[in-house]
Amino acid sequence: MTEETSSGGLDRRSFLVLGAAATGGAVLATGVAEAGEERKKKPAKPANPFSMGVASGDPTSTSVILWTRLAPKPLELDGGMGKRGNQEVAYEIATDAKFSKVVQKGVVDAPAEYGHSVHLDAQGLTPNTEYFYRFKYGKFVTEAARTHTAPEVGQSVDSFVFGQTSCANWQSGYYQLYDDLAAQEPDYWLALGDYIYEYGNYNPKTEEGYVRSDGKALRPIPWGLEPVTLAEYRRQYGLYRSDASLQKLHRTAPYSVIWDDHEVDNNFTAGKSGGDGQADRIEFAKRRAAGFQAFYENHAIRIPAPGQMPSKMDIYRRVDWGSLASFLLLDGRQYRTDQAGDDTPQDFGKLADGMFAADGTILGADQEAWLAAEFKDAPGTWTFIAQQVVMSHINGSAAFDDPSILELTAKGLFNYDAWDGYWNARTRLINSIKAGQVRNPIVLTGDFHTNLAFDLLDAWPDPRDAKTPAEMSAAVKNWKGNIIGTEICAGAISSPTFFGEGLLGTVAPGVLKNTPWIRYAEWFNNGYVLNTVTPQELKATYRVAMTNFKANTPKGKPRSETTLVIKDGVPGISSPLKQ
Repeated sequence: MTEETSSGGLDRRSFLVLGAAATGGAVLATGVAEAGEERKKKPAKPANPFSMGVASGDPTSTSVILWTRLAPKPLELDGGMGKRGNQEVAYEIATDAKFSKVVQKGVVDAPAEYGHSVHLDAQGLTPNTEYFYRFKYGKFVTEAARTHTAPEVGQSVDSFVFGQTSCANWQSGYYQLYDDLAAQEPDYWLALGDYIYEYGNYNPKTEEGYVRSDGKALRPIPWGLEPVTLAEYRRQYGLYRSDASLQKLHRTAPYSVIWDDHEVDNNFTAGKSGGDGQADRIEFAKRRAAGFQAFYENHAIRIPAPGQMPSKMDIYRRVDWGSLASFLLLDGRQYRTDQAGDDTPQDFGKLADGMFAADGTILGADQEAWLAAEFKDAPGTWTFIAQQVVMSHINGSAAFDDPSILELTAKGLFNYDAWDGYWNARTRLINSIKAGQVRNPIVLTGDFHTNLAFDLLDAWPDPRDAKTPAEMSAAVKNWKGNIIGTEICAGAISSPTFFGEGLLGTVAPGVLKNTPWIRYAEWFNNGYVLNTVTPQELKATYRVAMTNFKANTPKGKPRSETTLVIKDGVPGISSPLKQ
């Protein structure tokens, strides 16, 4: 329930809540004890219910979703709210950071059944306008946060800046790249999955959870087990959202979020668990429902409230930014068929028949049909396909003229969890892009923990056609495909890179050298992409750092690594060439 008024007055509910904030509920003390009496202890200072910060998301030209969640003790299963029922939270929206020009204020419900989260659809706003907002509960007031409405569909836009992020494992690194993105003051940013990780603290007996090679985690998780219940997923978000750098970014600009696997369980699919090998599909369905509901509760996302423990929650949607950009936000987890290979939690493996299953899908039939229609309808000069896993073909065998010199590459080396594991589904998507005559298709990718860029092709060499490992490698090296767009893959915010050590690090340089459609790769740093869009071109700047080092160290300080340029109407990357 939401009640709004003009800036000229307050309804009764608003007056009561804002009044409580003004008085602060302070307890007065004389400071002097009467003779014979012991000095009384001061009551404990109440905890800030806004410990998880605020956020704004999924802007339209006249509205934006404003979010917060009441959790005075975010690391407890109930968030510190105990058995309290529905609560009321006051809000204000202004056109200035000092709130001298308030345009909306009122009270919004924080339902107990959704973890006392707030999802306010602030409507009636002016297109392409900066706003500031804050929430009040009791005597507590959030810091002023900035948001921005989108321009009207078709409205001319000179320039637009957005960030592209993914993969923020708490244990493996710090969040200085979130701080760095906030410092760029983007208009908008994307979280392309793995906003949280389901891992508990490392358990040496079960070998579950993340650990560095020295047996330690940079930032330990205060509990040992992965979340399974709704309360446990809520607590996981409570930890991640307690980070000051992430909260700063959320106060800086609106965002849109999609999930990947770690919001529930590593490499999960439509019907089964992934990384922890949870064989009971009925029990996993309950766990997945808990992860879905917690995702809704902890994000500023423009979807209907899903109901309790939802078996399904559609999150694919479109965000437009005037005449300049359209973002097609996809769900690559909920509807996908199982991965190829015998041990699906393993991302990488040899050539497998399951990669070419006729019924294999990442998006599911309904989402594929929706996407095909959106390709024909999206109004932006630039159409951004925001999704999770690498779409372009990568075959590790291309690292060597004769891949049989390593057992790892002798029979091909593919990422089953990426689009390479769903060959026919990828072909259908590429055909939809072509059929929709998309002017500038730009695939935005996360997941791979590597700073990459590709010329997006309309087809890739089929590894089944090769009779020997050497032929498989040569087919990649000599392939002449038609370029139809670009794929920009952001590195991880804090998750470890795949290629720093071991055999994968040995393979990576040769794959880059011998794969002509890989136009840029930086293997060793964490990173995000800062995209600057104009009607004439897109500039993708890769901001990188080693986030297992702190920001005040040379390796941990964020910096610009390179900038790629994509020209309007010219498929693929115009500059620079490989580095």
